[in-house]
Amino acid sequence: MPRTDKLLEKLGRAQFISTLDLTKGYWQVPLDKSAKERSAFTTHVWLYEFNVLPFGLRNASATFQRLVDGLLAGLGEYAVAYLDDVAIFSDTWAEHLEYLQKVLSA
Repeated sequence: MPRTDKLLEKLGRAQFISTLDLTKGYWQVPLDKSAKERSAFTTHVWLYEFNVLPFGLRNASATFQRLVDGLLAGLGEYAVAYLDDVAIFSDTWAEHLEYLQKVLSA
């Protein structure tokens, strides 16, 4: 997990900041068969397994962070992620629009 003080230090000097919330981001990550078996839980009716990454698994947040970091690889000069939030920052409006487009394209 990235250190929040390092993230804030990067953002602190920017004139423009946009944030993106990756709504239901964990649920966009499919689980493989062995992970599905490990995500099983029971109710009074049946046994269920998750098909996608649920919140609350021990390594879910670290797994999702690695995925988002991979998506933002090479964009670290102007984009940082903390779990399901991405911040894009710049010094000028023209740069900001360019950076937003690059991040959204990634």
